[in-house]
Amino acid sequence: RELQEIHGAEGIEGVDRELALSELQESERYTPVRQVVRMGLCSALVLLVSLIKGGDSGNELVACGSIGYWLTKLSLLPLLGLAAAVISRELMQRQRLKEGSGWRFESCEVQWTGRTAYYYPTVCISAGVAAGLLGIGGGMLKGPIMLEMGLPPGVVSATAAYMLLWTTASTTIQFGIMGEMLWDYAIALWLVGLASAIFGQLVLSWLVRRDKKKDLITL
Repeated sequence: RELQEIHGAEGIEGVDRELALSELQESERYTPVRQVVRMGLCSALVLLVSLIKGGDSGNELVACGSIGYWLTKLSLLPLLGLAAAVISRELMQRQRLKEGSGWRFESCEVQWTGRTAYYYPTVCISAGVAAGLLGIGGGMLKGPIMLEMGLPPGVVSATAAYMLLWTTASTTIQFGIMGEMLWDYAIALWLVGLASAIFGQLVLSWLVRRDKKKDLITL
């Protein structure tokens, strides 16, 4: 983002290409804090809307089925759509900066053109809606999408887990605040899930090292 503000969105004309390339490479080494903050804000927004709607315990702020209820529910569509559009625009700006500085793109690196910057978010939104309707994890659908984008299996697995972290945390907090969480069940299932995840990760890592097949990560 800072590079875009310094060099402009349309390129880096008049700016030393080697310096711009060095700055881009250095920025790629670190976690983009700005994007993490944005994810947190989007999750907080979804959580707020869910709390306003309330649940079966009768602690909702708007009556279920009322006009206010549906307006609150539908308000997420334009707000999250705006956030996706802003991020897509910034990805395209960064793509132009890379091209202008002589960035060497890897075969597995996503190039955010006008098509991909809007096509893939649209596909992921559709996958999220389908996951919600079918009651399955969104990662099961988004994993194949990211593989189709050309991302390495390790990146796909890590990204899917990162997205899952935000959605599950928001949902857990929501049910906890509304008093609909069965904490004894939740703690027991969390411990079982944690132990199973650690065991599965150890087995998977062993299989990857033995068979030299990183695509097993996405299973």
